[in-house]
Amino acid sequence: MHRYKAASPGPTNPSWMRVAGLAAHFGLMHRACLDVGPLGPVGAFAVVPSLSGRPSPHPIEALVSYLLPGVSAVPLCPSTAERGDRDQRRVFRPDHFSADDGGVIRGGHVVLVDDTWVTGGHFQSAAAALRQAGALHVTGLVLARRLRPDWGTNDSFITERLARPYDVTVCPVGEHIPHER
Repeated sequence: MHRYKAASPGPTNPSWMRVAGLAAHFGLMHRACLDVGPLGPVGAFAVVPSLSGRPSPHPIEALVSYLLPGVSAVPLCPSTAERGDRDQRRVFRPDHFSADDGGVIRGGHVVLVDDTWVTGGHFQSAAAALRQAGALHVTGLVLARRLRPDWGTNDSFITERLARPYDVTVCPVGEHIPHER
């Protein structure tokens, strides 16, 4: 996943094309699923920014704006506070991020997009920052999950829970009936 962020994002980068394919698949199969159900229609989206100093905009923002046309983007900014080393940046801290939406998300439904879930600290911190800024509901959309078998209980999760094959027709947003192929 990290290679799609290379200096040449776009059609000449095979890794970027794979990520674009994942995002396009979600958009084609499951975009409407975000607007149905108890959370109501999506009013805004945000992308989890890097805490390592990567400049904005995040490479995935262009893909998300394509998948959620007409939905306002909420800038989610990394704080300028001291974040510590890599492990300290991965802990849950809503003050890692700030959201200034100009009233777009207050009381609404926001889709928070991240490219890769490693420990969940960045994502959870970003979701908490959106809630503090006034979002009533935050739906998470993560394109990939990085699982190290030697970390925590990942080994048993990988061997026991991920034994079934991936099914592209099962909706990742909620408990929906699988889509027709």
